[in-house]
Amino acid sequence: MKAVIKTVKYLKEYETKFGPLHSFEVTYNDSKAYYSSRTKDQTNFVEGKEAEFVEETKLNKNNVPYITIKPAKPAFTGQNNYAKAVKKEQSKYSGFAVSYVKDMIIAGKIELKDWEAASEKIFNCMVKLDKTLD
Repeated sequence: MKAVIKTVKYLKEYETKFGPLHSFEVTYNDSKAYYSSRTKDQTNFVEGKEAEFVEETKLNKNNVPYITIKPAKPAFTGQNNYAKAVKKEQSKYSGFAVSYVKDMIIAGKIELKDWEAASEKIFNCMVKLDKTLD
């Protein structure tokens, strides 16, 4: 949902098992909702500006319904956690490849002048082997 935010009122800070959160009362159109932020200086809901968000109806301790809002998630632009872990692991490969080549230079199997090409070849092989695991 998109709406122009009329008012944003700071209510309180409270503790959760994930750390402290800050509660805000947000009004828009003819609705009032609550928003929880990790920071007191939140920038998702600003008076007079349009915001895109998701509404969710919840029940309080007395079974009285109230609305919470949270910013709409932007379209997927990054990588998921698995892809990030793969990239992080692959970033280690360059160090491994150079280290392996160093060992082969010391053993007399590769000439010092060929270290770059040999390192790249080992690195590419490691990445290629990773792709077979998918």
